[in-house]
Amino acid sequence: MTPQDQLDKPRVLFSLPEANELAQALLAHVGREAGIRTLAIKGLVADRYELRSPRVAADADVMIDPARFDEFCTLLTTRGWHLRVERDVPSLLGPHSVTMIRGDWPNDLDVHVRFPGFFADDQTIFDRLWRTHEQMHFAHTDVPVPSRGASAVIAALHAVRYSKSARHSAEFERVAQLLEGEFTEAERSEFIDVARVGRAQWVLRALFERIGHPHDVDADAEQQYLWTTNRATIEDGAAVSWLNELRRAPLRRRPGILFRAMWISRADIPRNDPSQTPTMAEAWQHRMLRWRRGAAALFRYRRVSEPPRVVERAKRDETR
Repeated sequence: MTPQDQLDKPRVLFSLPEANELAQALLAHVGREAGIRTLAIKGLVADRYELRSPRVAADADVMIDPARFDEFCTLLTTRGWHLRVERDVPSLLGPHSVTMIRGDWPNDLDVHVRFPGFFADDQTIFDRLWRTHEQMHFAHTDVPVPSRGASAVIAALHAVRYSKSARHSAEFERVAQLLEGEFTEAERSEFIDVARVGRAQWVLRALFERIGHPHDVDADAEQQYLWTTNRATIEDGAAVSWLNELRRAPLRRRPGILFRAMWISRADIPRNDPSQTPTMAEAWQHRMLRWRRGAAALFRYRRVSEPPRVVERAKRDETR
């Protein structure tokens, strides 16, 4: 990097903890100014509610009213935020958020339209979270947040996605302890109702069993397959998602899917600055790394179970 590049590079003027508080204040302000409902989730909210051991997150998470999600993201771009460059890849559970960045901020914004583990309609989930929302004070600003019981559902859904992470296992256990002993009856009832309305009871069945509360199997066969497979393979990125899409696609679409899975153009190499196209050498280095990781992931999970027969039958019917 030349001396001029050093001068031109944006300077970060605050620490990561400060940036997270400022980001939540900013997100709430943007939403309030435009009349768009926003809910700060995870991170600082979970810390304040004592849903986990405090730690500094690398991003600030917010959930947006689904009806105005695109409008909210556009408003962020007018304030200097932009999407990180990366190609579209399949996801077992579908896209749930976008990451927005700025060169002079040390953190990212993770802007959610949904949260993985809820299987109800996006608008139904957001409206239920909003109905009992509260306010927290960040950077001298009132910020809307889900209730403590509702935030515990989100914390549990986030923790249970990672089957091999000691940290996430500890966070799941923390929510279980709260439900078993520290929550008030109102907080426990709120947790149960949000999981019920959001159709997350099957995903969180271990928690329901620990508190001795009956629960429904509110995820269908395909949703159970996708959740279980995603949970088993989440640490390996998109490789299994590509394999899942390839398996389910009609034969005529498979060559195109395989090509997209294997080939990453220079323009699609992940990077923060859209104006900086990677060199040929950098592009090949990235491709080789991704191919090695993908091959290792598929080797580890080559025995991932096939979708239920009812799902395969439905897929065949759609292609006739």
